[in-house]
Amino acid sequence: MRQQVTPDHLLGRVTSAFWTIHFSLGPAGAAVLTWGAQHHGVAVVCLLAGAACLLIAVAAFFTPIRQQSPELSGATG
Repeated sequence: MRQQVTPDHLLGRVTSAFWTIHFSLGPAGAAVLTWGAQHHGVAVVCLLAGAACLLIAVAAFFTPIRQQSPELSGATG
């Protein structure tokens, strides 16, 4: 969907920004989870991480991506 709604002249920049954000947050998340496991225990951190994953999955049900033509919802250009 990202590639469909992005103008051709900006596609390289948008893709580059997406992958930069995608890969840069992984080590930060690992550091936070490791710190949390050290201070609060592995079981608590695993439960919180699992709950966060479920919350994100539920939130995805309310995004335009589930529509037949999500590129038409709210996109201007």
